[in-house]
Amino acid sequence: MFKLLVAGLLATSVLPAYAQAAPDCVAPVKPNLPVNGAILSADELDAAADQVTRYSKASRTYQVCLDEVITKPERHSRDEWRAALKAYNATVPSVEEIWDTYQKLSDDWVSAHNATKVSTHK
Repeated sequence: MFKLLVAGLLATSVLPAYAQAAPDCVAPVKPNLPVNGAILSADELDAAADQVTRYSKASRTYQVCLDEVITKPERHSRDEWRAALKAYNATVPSVEEIWDTYQKLSDDWVSAHNATKVSTHK
């Protein structure tokens, strides 16, 4: 797992160079999530959840596209195959990072709203 993570982080830093690996595969753009979940409204938290879900699904679609290159090396150059593999590995930590960020937003939101709920009932 550590090697996959390191490979993913390295690939993330050079991912644009690997876009040529599979010209039909489009890497999703990471959502720009809020930083502080405690100050979000319920609608804003829901919107963040929607962004994360869309990103996760788009990442999966991207991985499936890259799989076409990775699983058929005979149809691609060695450089294309390596680039597709590196790009694929880069998506895993990226998706995990986005979900972790959302989890923190959600936890902060719940903590803030439970505190508000408790203080209004006293």
